[in-house]
Formats: sequence, C-alpha cells, structure tokens
Amino acid sequence: MRTPWLVLPTLLLVHSAARADGPFEGEWRRGARAVTVSVSTWGADCGPRPSGRTEPAGGPVTVTQDGDHLSFSHGRSTRSCWSENPAVRRVSNSVSSGTWRIVCRTPPDDSRQETGTTTLRAANPDTIELRDVTEYDWTLNGSHCTATETTTQTFTRIAGAAPAETPPPPPPPTPEPEPEPTCTPGAPSRIALRPASSEIEPGGRVCLNARVVDAAGCPLRDVAPALLLRAPEGRAGELRGTCFEASDGARGEGEFTVLASAGELRAEARIRVASVDLSDLTAGRSDRSGGGSAGEASAGEAAGVAARNAASGGLPWWFAALAAGVGLAAALGAALTLVARRRKRERELAEAAERAAQYAAAAAASAASVPPPSPTTQPPGSGSALICPSCRRGYPPGVERCARDGSALVPYATFVQQQDRQLLCPKCGTRYPSTTRFCGKDGSTLDPA
Repeated sequence: MRTPWLVLPTLLLVHSAARADGPFEGEWRRGARAVTVSVSTWGADCGPRPSGRTEPAGGPVTVTQDGDHLSFSHGRSTRSCWSENPAVRRVSNSVSSGTWRIVCRTPPDDSRQETGTTTLRAANPDTIELRDVTEYDWTLNGSHCTATETTTQTFTRIAGAAPAETPPPPPPPTPEPEPEPTCTPGAPSRIALRPASSEIEPGGRVCLNARVVDAAGCPLRDVAPALLLRAPEGRAGELRGTCFEASDGARGEGEFTVLASAGELRAEARIRVASVDLSDLTAGRSDRSGGGSAGEASAGEAAGVAARNAASGGLPWWFAALAAGVGLAAALGAALTLVARRRKRERELAEAAERAAQYAAAAAASAASVPPPSPTTQPPGSGSALICPSCRRGYPPGVERCARDGSALVPYATFVQQQDRQLLCPKCGTRYPSTTRFCGKDGSTLDPA
C-alpha cells in the first residue's frame, strides 16, 4: 500500500504545473527608495525623531504571478503587509485594473499604533510603481507621537526577461438586457432596497439595488429612488451612485445608514463597517480538544472527518493525508504565534522596568537637592516619581490616579521591585515575570520564586 503522505508533494507539483505564467512573471530590478516623513508631535519617550531618507537601488527580484496576485522573491506580495513591524495585520486587500491595494494595522490595544496603506500600480507592462503611506500614533509614558511616512519605489523589468507573449483573453460576453417584467405595474406602494443590511471592512465597498414597486412587487421603471447617506458622528464614508465606499482607518468604522426616498415612500439599509479581529483564531482555547490550541483542534477534527469519509467510501484515501497536513500546519502556526506573543510581552516588561529605573534615578537626584517636606503635610509617595502599573504612563509627584485608566499610581521604585520579582512553575521549573499567572508550557498556577 502506498504511503498517503507521498501525495502531498505530488499535489503541489500538479498545482504549480497547472498555473499559467502571467504577464508580470520574470526578473525585475528594484529602484531607489525615497522616504519622506511628516511629524506632527514627537516626545522623548518615542526615541529618535524620524526623518526622510533615500536608499540606493536594490538588486534583481523575481516576480511570480498566481491569478491576479503577485509575489516578490524578497518576501513581499500583493496579499501581505509591507511593513517591517511584526505586530501589523492585514485588514483588507483588493486588485482592480492593474492596481493592488493592501491595508494593514496594529491591534487596537497596541500602544504603538500603526496603519499602513500599500499601493502597487502597473504603469505599463515593464514598470510597477510602489507607494506606501504609514501613519504612526504612539502613546508611550507621557509622550504622544504622531507622524506620517511615505515611501515610493519603482520596479523595472530587466531587458530580455519578459515572458513569452500570450494571446489576450477573450472579451467578456455582453450581458443580455434584463427581460421586461411580465407584470403590469400599478400604483407605487413601497421601495425595495437590497441588501437591507451588510457588513464590510474599512476600505471596502457594497452596492445597493433600489426600486419602487407596487403592492404586488412589480417594479415601476419610470421612477428612480433618491439615495442619501447618513454617517455616525466622527465617521467617514462616501456614497458613489448606488455604491457605498468605506474610508480607511478607524474613522471608517461604524454603522452607516442609506436612506432611499421617492415621493412619500421611504426605505433604509444599514451597513456596518468593522475590522476583522484575528487574535481569537490563534490564541483561543477549544473545550472539545481537552485544552489544546485552536490549531490543534482543527488538525484533529480535519483528520478525523477525512478518515471517516475515506473509510466509508465517500472520499479517496489521499484526502485524509491532505487534511491532516493542513491541520498540522495550522497547529504549528498557532503555536508559533503564541510563542511570539509571549516573547513580545516579556520584552515590553523589560523595557518598562528599564524606563522606570531611569525615572526613579532622575527623581532621586532631584529629591537630593531639595530639603524634604514636613511629614505632617506630605502625602505618602508624593516625594518620588510615580507610574501607572496598568498603562505604564509616568506622572510627577503628588498625583494619585492615572488620567488614562483611573488606576492607583505607585512609586517607580516599588514598580521596579515588583517587575524584578519572578514566579516559578511548580511542575517544569520555568521562571516567569511577576505579571504572569499561569505557565505557558503546562498551564500550572505559578508560585513565588
């Protein structure tokens, strides 16, 4: 009997052979990268103030085409984010008439907010133009830093590397005219507005169909409803003809209403614009898997279903191998995501502890040059710099509560001592920072080290 796993490389080879080379396949040369920066506000906690620069041209890059999308050999594609920040996630991507557009942003709870829009445009068969606009909105300690960075670059096809010319695709068939209704319309009764409700992501688009019909549903061809967009306060969107286009970024999110009217008749359609949250797909736990990750549960379920179907004769044996391979890949991806998130958290705690130590040293030096106040009039902790233990924003002496989240402030020295204290897993012996509650390896409750 042949091993089921042998079918996986075979399927990949078949897929590669079946893909026809597109017009952008071949070798391209990367031009110089021009970066311009516009800074609105910038504080010391955000590090060096960014500035514009020009980077020299790069070496050749191989472009492969799969359907409408392009992949570049230096690790970028028209389906992925072009930012170097590993925290950004894609929220939408689109392709239309030789123009690709990818929108990416960081999670809402990230103190280093970043929203990037990457646009690639085929100016001609031998030139692809890149334009990336990234907006930064950071809140670190007492600093609020905002800036916009714009990057432009041109990819030029290397002479002689163009693929063999392929015949142009046949023109799309001309749509047949909509047949005239067999009914005879009567007096207008209502407005049929479809879809009545829909959900899209920021930067997305949805088109509506509005018709005036009689009591029997027969449309009146000579009456066209007027459409009006009602947007929530502080939100942005645009109605182009019968299509609604959501704006990019947080200003595009919310619930919008399209009003249709014709004489005394009225109808409404609601459009909800919201970003997709992918964190639960990788960090969620499944009760059915006995504590395993979501990726592990998917792998087991996919393999089990495929095996049952193959045993019953519903599917061929190789489908079980394919399903198991996909499930294992999902489990591996989920595990790597959890490890990356844990390391990021530990790194942030270390950085916060270092900043707290610097503030505490500065506060101690300042306090040494000033006579101590009377203990009868000085509130506890007012003689040292303070920090919010939740958001890690710094405050001067004398403040009691964080203006951002209302948490009680603590002295920097106390905060540093709490960060230095470590916890220990009673089963495997792994050490964790004091903010961790459970072991990431076996789920045990941590004890003081």
